[in-house]
Amino acid sequence: MPVQVPEPGLRNVPSGEPNSVERLTAGGAAAALERLAGTDLVERGCVTIISVEAIRQRSGDRWSRKRDAVWAYVGKKCDEHLAYQDIRHRVGETDFLIAMTSGEGVAAQAVSLKILEEVLLFFLGVADRADMKIRAVSAIHGDELSCSEIDLARIAAPRAPPEEVVAVSAYHAGVDPAEERRRNPISFVTASGQNLRIDFALQEVVSLRHKVTAALRVDATVTHIGSGRLIPARTFGKLSDDDIAFIDRSSLDFAALFAGAADRPQPPLILPVSFRTMSARKGRQALISVPGLTPERMKSGMMVELIDVDRGTPEARLLEVTGLVGQVCKGVLARIQPVRDAIGPVRGARLQGLTVDAGDLGGGDSQVASQMINLAAQARGRAPALMIHGLASEGFLEVAEVAGFTHASVVRPAQQQQQPAA
Repeated sequence: MPVQVPEPGLRNVPSGEPNSVERLTAGGAAAALERLAGTDLVERGCVTIISVEAIRQRSGDRWSRKRDAVWAYVGKKCDEHLAYQDIRHRVGETDFLIAMTSGEGVAAQAVSLKILEEVLLFFLGVADRADMKIRAVSAIHGDELSCSEIDLARIAAPRAPPEEVVAVSAYHAGVDPAEERRRNPISFVTASGQNLRIDFALQEVVSLRHKVTAALRVDATVTHIGSGRLIPARTFGKLSDDDIAFIDRSSLDFAALFAGAADRPQPPLILPVSFRTMSARKGRQALISVPGLTPERMKSGMMVELIDVDRGTPEARLLEVTGLVGQVCKGVLARIQPVRDAIGPVRGARLQGLTVDAGDLGGGDSQVASQMINLAAQARGRAPALMIHGLASEGFLEVAEVAGFTHASVVRPAQQQQQPAA
């Protein structure tokens, strides 16, 4: 009886685990796994396997003559969509391992899906959902990979062009509507006797390079109930420490609804909070004590954005607080202001990103664009990510990319009904 020789690549290995287990047998694949060793890319959901099996099936006997062209085109698309430090390796006739070192979870998977889609479109003329085979690598054991199927509907939403994304309904699917109504909006009375209301919304933070939703950001809008006047974040300094802490805690309670679960990965959440709150032990303790938000989920899926770092913030204290907060969350960002030396207050801090609130930029469209270019020039190279939040329209996304921002978010129509008072 003839002996069947397994085809080089990924081979199924019997396992009682719910995820499939694959063994790498392609030459050179071990080197790719060695590069992944010691990283948290698997845990972050950034390692995927894409398959062009559909092209081989359609090619039939012509596959042996066509495969080199397919492999070369996959490589070309990887070069277009991945950074030089990302990992890409063919692990079989039709399978390719992709690991994004700069992506996060669903966003990284969306980039892999985009690569596969463009390859299928080029060779087949269509990218049917049934042909788009993509799996997430959930564990690596020697030369074996534990893989799980990826819900294409879940990662297709972050890939939708921004102008087609009317709401973040995909991320509301697993949230109890009654519980969301209980936490949004929230009213309170300040120490000075003002009646204020906090309305929360989610903003999609788009990777300007990959055109996918890289993160979700909690946007808190504070309104004076009596007059309807909006209070911009840049004036929060006039509120007491207790008032600021209440706003931050309410934001955290709302964010906890969308933090996801281990079996329901999604883009990380960006939580804007006050440096004043995070400077206190009680404020930092709140990050790991919210019901429904475990310390593990905070560490793997939440980024803190310090919104009130200014020239009066002691550099040593900022460095200390950034380190302490960074121990309990995924990363720390800091907001910069549109001033002459915008980087001065954060110079020397170890931050994962710098942010700009588009609401702080005044003037007409041309003036806003000029300020964006100036701020990006000052901040370039200071942190891995440079984000601008709350752009007034989709047209500014291109301006942000040209200026040098890495990520941006747009204020949706429902959030533009009122403008903050100066």
